[in-house]
Amino acid sequence: MQQVLGDHQDSVRAREALRAIAVRAHAAGESTFTLGLLYGREEAAAAARERELPHVWAAVLDPPPRRLL
Repeated sequence: MQQVLGDHQDSVRAREALRAIAVRAHAAGESTFTLGLLYGREEAAAAARERELPHVWAAVLDPPPRRLL
């Protein structure tokens, strides 16, 4: 669960940074095409983590039995 949530948070923060960089680049008359592509990849990565969440959450709620030592 921690990994999925952490990956999602990383993507959220990366998109915030990419958007801020793109705004500055656009204001300076620079191309923002590549930044838009990176933003889209991060958006897709976040969506993938969101799709994983129900399965991961179910595993947390119903963990497999532990073997006896």
